[in-house]
Amino acid sequence: MAVSGRARALYQRIADGIRDQIMDGTLGAGARLPTEAEIASKWSTTRTTAVQGLKVLVNEGLIVSDRPRGYFVRSRRPMVYRPQGEFWKRPLSPEMDAFLTQMSEEGREASQNIEVAVETPGKHVRERLQLGEDDLVVVRRRVRFVDGVPYNTNDSHFPLTLVQNSEIMRPDDIARGANAVLAELGYEQVRALDEIHVRMPTPTEADRLQLGPGTPVAVHLCTGYTEDGKPVRTVMNVLPGDRHVITYERSRQRLGSEPTIRQANEQDLPIVVELWEHAASWLRERGIDQWQYAPREDRIKANLAAGECWIVEVDRTPVATITVDGHADSDFWDRDEAAEAALYVHRMVVRRDVAGLDLGSAMLDWASKRAADQGKTWLRLDAWRSNDGLRAYYSNRGFTHVRTVEAEGRRSGALFQRPAGRVRGVGPELRSAGRQTGDQVGRAAGIWAHGPR
Repeated sequence: MAVSGRARALYQRIADGIRDQIMDGTLGAGARLPTEAEIASKWSTTRTTAVQGLKVLVNEGLIVSDRPRGYFVRSRRPMVYRPQGEFWKRPLSPEMDAFLTQMSEEGREASQNIEVAVETPGKHVRERLQLGEDDLVVVRRRVRFVDGVPYNTNDSHFPLTLVQNSEIMRPDDIARGANAVLAELGYEQVRALDEIHVRMPTPTEADRLQLGPGTPVAVHLCTGYTEDGKPVRTVMNVLPGDRHVITYERSRQRLGSEPTIRQANEQDLPIVVELWEHAASWLRERGIDQWQYAPREDRIKANLAAGECWIVEVDRTPVATITVDGHADSDFWDRDEAAEAALYVHRMVVRRDVAGLDLGSAMLDWASKRAADQGKTWLRLDAWRSNDGLRAYYSNRGFTHVRTVEAEGRRSGALFQRPAGRVRGVGPELRSAGRQTGDQVGRAAGIWAHGPR
């Protein structure tokens, strides 16, 4: 394959030629390459130049040197790694854990070495488990072998206070899984945050996995949370790039039942505050400066007392909130605009475990209809100036950007409006549930956060 740009050195062109043969299958897995002398002769060069070209391919992980036999195309039989399989149902009395079962079903020989230690966590584990400087963790370190080759490492970290004196402390297989043990201890995980990083291995990782030169790794960090948002486990999986195919299966999430919207009251203050705080936490984790201050409960209480705050529920569980009122913020809207008939949206939050189902769009349609029913001309809102994703969100939902105002001491100020009564009809329709007493606290993070009211 020709390479454009400046002329490449001869050793690079030698590597290019052999690489092309490997990629197109001419040289299959395990195939023996020509000798250094044969390559030098073919390219009319020195043996030293031929060796340089071969070293390029060794460093890329495409070939291996097996002296004195020569160079061979690296054999690859990747393991299919499915992060979503963690929450799949398992037999009630499994004889082997999930990894050993999967390899057995594929006709491969699998084993694993397990070590358990109590130690002070590193920064990334401490932050993900929300631990203090003096807190300790239990670490289950595993090296997993397939057909005698170390395929990946799996290091699970648990707060010591949660798992002390449990099976997790013993360096044995837990056939039913550590997640089942956590659930038995009262810490069932209902959701997980997955992070995947691709990089070169550390020396320790290369040693544990017996990695040759030029082999990158994918690092899968998984943090598991309970229903109330408590992180109880962080796992670091190190997956050599030449031994794994990472496969995700995704399907569109469905709501358990038709969502309802009800007018909130003073007893719902904890629900609104909890939704707000988790929204702020989610934003903070992504480097967005929005809502990074304590919730202004006095303003929330005033909205609740005035009947301006609403809660969306699914299966009687709060999943979202929105506040709508008729008050134009004088920091943002001028006198002529304030005189126009409009409803204003504030503090709209959707829980992350129902994100992607267009509940935000449904709430905006509901507010738009409400504005029209009250004879208003506009549905308006002010968005955080630095949250570009949020601004794009509103533009994609029929709102026009009026202007951006930089008021002293205010980080909001991107002003949007759309005609009252306009609806997109995307997402579920919200059914009115009337005014009720809230007795459940909303959990998980929200993303659509609006204005500092």
